[in-house]
Amino acid sequence: MDDTQEFNPKDLPSYPKHTDFKDLNTKAVEKRIDLTPEAYVEDLDKFHPFASRPGWNDDAKARKVNVAINQYRIKVAKLPTIFQYNLDVSPNPDANVVFRKCWENPTLQAHMKQFKTPEGKSGDWLYDGGKILWSRNDIGNQAVKKQIDLRENEDGSRGKPQPLFITITKTKQLNLEAINAYLAGKMGWDNVVLETITFLDQVFRAGPTRVFGFIANKRTLIHPQSSESMPLNALTEAIKGIYSAIRLNSSNITGGQGLGVNVDVANNTYFIGQNMAQLARHLVINLCPNVGPHKPDEFFQFVKPVQDKNGKWGMSAGLKALRRLANLRFRVTHRGKKDKNGNLIPSPIYRVKGVVFEPKYGQEGASAKKVTFQRKEFNEVTQEITTSEMSIYDFYELHYKKRLRLWQLPLIETNKAGYFPMELCEVERFCPYPFKLDGDMTTKMLRFAVQAPKERKMQIEKMVAQLQWGNDRFLKQFGIQMDSTMPRVEARVIPNPGISFGNKIVNPGLSGRWDLRGLKFIEPNPQPLKSWGICVTQDCCDQPTVAAFYKNWSNIYKGHGGRIQNDPIIFRAQGSQYTEVVQNAWHTVGKKFNANPQIIFFILKDKSAWYYERLKRSSDCRYAMPTQMLNLQQVRKGQAQYCSNVCLKVNAKLGGCTAVAVKTQAGQPLKPNSVAPHFDNTPTMFIGADVSHGAAGHLSPSVAAMTVSMDKAATKYAAGAQTNGWRVEIIQPYNMMQMLQPMIKQWRQRNGTFPKRVFYMRDGVSEGQYGHVMQHEFPAMKKAFEAAMASEKAAAPLFTIIIATKRHHIRFFPDSNAADKNGNALPGTLVEREVTHPFQYDFYLCSHVAIKGTARPVHYTVLHDEVKLPPAKLQEMIYHQCYQYVRSTTPVSLHPAVYYAHLVSNRARPHEMGLFTDRVPEDVKHGILRAALGNYAKLQKARKARQKDSQTSQSDERDKICPKLMPLGREAKPGAKEAFEAGMWFV
Repeated sequence: MDDTQEFNPKDLPSYPKHTDFKDLNTKAVEKRIDLTPEAYVEDLDKFHPFASRPGWNDDAKARKVNVAINQYRIKVAKLPTIFQYNLDVSPNPDANVVFRKCWENPTLQAHMKQFKTPEGKSGDWLYDGGKILWSRNDIGNQAVKKQIDLRENEDGSRGKPQPLFITITKTKQLNLEAINAYLAGKMGWDNVVLETITFLDQVFRAGPTRVFGFIANKRTLIHPQSSESMPLNALTEAIKGIYSAIRLNSSNITGGQGLGVNVDVANNTYFIGQNMAQLARHLVINLCPNVGPHKPDEFFQFVKPVQDKNGKWGMSAGLKALRRLANLRFRVTHRGKKDKNGNLIPSPIYRVKGVVFEPKYGQEGASAKKVTFQRKEFNEVTQEITTSEMSIYDFYELHYKKRLRLWQLPLIETNKAGYFPMELCEVERFCPYPFKLDGDMTTKMLRFAVQAPKERKMQIEKMVAQLQWGNDRFLKQFGIQMDSTMPRVEARVIPNPGISFGNKIVNPGLSGRWDLRGLKFIEPNPQPLKSWGICVTQDCCDQPTVAAFYKNWSNIYKGHGGRIQNDPIIFRAQGSQYTEVVQNAWHTVGKKFNANPQIIFFILKDKSAWYYERLKRSSDCRYAMPTQMLNLQQVRKGQAQYCSNVCLKVNAKLGGCTAVAVKTQAGQPLKPNSVAPHFDNTPTMFIGADVSHGAAGHLSPSVAAMTVSMDKAATKYAAGAQTNGWRVEIIQPYNMMQMLQPMIKQWRQRNGTFPKRVFYMRDGVSEGQYGHVMQHEFPAMKKAFEAAMASEKAAAPLFTIIIATKRHHIRFFPDSNAADKNGNALPGTLVEREVTHPFQYDFYLCSHVAIKGTARPVHYTVLHDEVKLPPAKLQEMIYHQCYQYVRSTTPVSLHPAVYYAHLVSNRARPHEMGLFTDRVPEDVKHGILRAALGNYAKLQKARKARQKDSQTSQSDERDKICPKLMPLGREAKPGAKEAFEAGMWFV
């Protein structure tokens, strides 16, 4: 696609900003509660973008079944008199942790015990971790004012006073009627509803954390003794926690109160609690392949600074790896104090700010003997304060009688408590490991996490029993009763489609799969294979093996209707660099057949992502040449199923079509490019969109991807991708314009008209970003259509905006008559009640067959609906199109437009600058990063020069964005780029 067209930044909306709630601890609320989309819209009076539910699926052909769902009803919530209070501290603290320390201060806690409930009893206090308190205790109309000293919290020793002035003020009385009115659609979302939900969340967390011994981590509850765990390596462990989150739902329609608690198994990864020096060693061994065998006390040599060619000291690979220690919680072992009763008080918990590094410390680095400070001492003889320079090593030996054994290691720095030697720090258990897992860790994690539906349901029920809702004094005190039985909900099973191939229509039934044997593609490759080849990389395969594979594959491809005119040229890769390998392959095939290569197969010796991506990058960006990577082991086996899977991909890349889903399950097959029955001859376009982000700790930018259906049956897709800033989820308007407009024009050329209906399928956004999609992406999309259609003055199409997400914890546990052989819901299982929004347009659809574990349904939310298909027809259309995914012989879980967009956003990663790649092998990383950094520096210099020469002081909006992806086909011959983009190059 053309990425050279310029757009005026003045016409572009600004970056979306997050909505902050005024009174509550916003970040804590979002982490614990599934808030509704309205909670994030700044002004609901002016902007209410979300579609209301038009009705229910009333299709008589959709069989009614029952499924159990892991969202438990709040049976009774008749709140007694509950007061909300505001906690103010003077001087005003700069962090919530200080507010918490103030509230937990013994003097303040003793003072607050005097207040009683209206019945004269002592009630509990709930605290949100910020400035909000709730209780049935009534302090009266006068504010509580108290002076405290935070030193009391630590060890009972007064030390230097830290006086603070506390004021607790009654602000309001909670009322559940606000939630009831919202659920009934009688009032909009406001802060009163949010405050009540936040209070309910605190009530449900109080019992597990304050009485039953659980540790809370966002929405996950972990019990130190009973939670199941498994080490993934010496560094990390997997732990099964309890996911617990309160949700507003539509159960008020079916006899409930509209409130529920979603309980599920939460499988997360954590650092193993251990000595900091030991953990650091395991971390470096795990991340740095060049770290050889060594004794623990020799580890320091791998984290010493390194010197560059200019003589400057910088961070070594091992030292950089230690940056992952940031934010770890730890205690120290070199000191301990006793309280007034003589009991040992554990060390306070500190948090790692980072590992100390400064070039001035030279080769030895910031070790305990190198780092010094000015120590002040009072001389009793002279009555003067003297200052002397002392190393950290000497200080610990003198003051704590600790002779450091691992003094060569870099020191740990905290925000306020200074420096600590690693060997005296003990990392707390349950510190989350937020980084990408390696292959071995992922395999172990999957084995640990995968559970069949029956096992998962039993596990959830066991976890509900551990929460002890019936014995929770907080729930009883605040008038809340829970139904501990998993609710059974009415669902429907949408009839499956027929799959129209070139020679017959297949009915997969409820099995959710079909066999390709004997089936012909509904549309084989339009141009027969004339100019193509098979390239063997790294001398990994002999000629007879390759020839045998080709013979087997070609027979199968021809059996599916594929068109082959010439046999391929089989040759070995030439060149030491992968750019040379692709270049030589392109010239070899082109010279042999005197034509642009239509496709080249590359046989790879292993599954290295680095080598795969380099070949793809060079083929895509230089020559716009389709490629198909083959795994050496599979080539040697030559199994028919693998060959058929390759045929599916190759046919799509060459512009063919596998099959079309049809309503009828008998009759004559459709002809190529026929109109799918769902569309009623109305020109209809599907747009899929997704944004992928670089792994945590890496420099990779976000990549936005868009796919557009190009034929009448929505089986063929074109695609575009572009960098989207760093960690930016909303597709920026200039990206939307540059990617979408050319594909709209391409759609017009192929179909002879512009679309009358457009379905925009968006993946990956949370409820908090629904408003941003409507405020930023939707207007930009309409503007792209206006620009593309302006020359013909065509009428704008009707738009329907749908969000598709799998980031939720709702699971289906069907009755035996509605389950497959594994106990999962049948493909086509639809749930519209109980767990959905009380009045907005959403539903859960399970369209696939889960091979392992418990199937996760997709949550579809219709934000905006101009097309206004009846719910039954919209849901059937989405489900049936899941059977049209070109790479599979089963229906997929997501609508193909979204699935392809996800593929493209990851497939475009090789098109980045080398600077940002996170899979560079150690043996080539230095050269790649050095070249990329040089290119990046030149780019930044050119931008600054352009800004300096500009006649206006306004900076270009696009300067906030990272460098673009490399364009496709920069060296392509005429016609090659068009042919490349006409096929589905990304599958």
